[in-house]
Amino acid sequence: MRTAAGLSLIGAVVAEFVAGTGGSDAGLAYRLVEASYRLNVPRLFAAAILICLAGVAIHAVVGFGSRRLLRRWRPGS
Repeated sequence: MRTAAGLSLIGAVVAEFVAGTGGSDAGLAYRLVEASYRLNVPRLFAAAILICLAGVAIHAVVGFGSRRLLRRWRPGS
């Protein structure tokens, strides 16, 4: 589940790259591409760091949930 959670974030970012949806409700991947086109390096790094932090947060939440759910079947974990 932890691997699938990380890959789902990668899939969402790549899908947003390909779709290229913009506007007021654009996501971080669109902001990343826009900043790279405009050579706005601080915004580019900020978007990349936020995407990485979202991946770490998703991994932690799924890991916590799986440990919590599987604790009674695997008492040593």
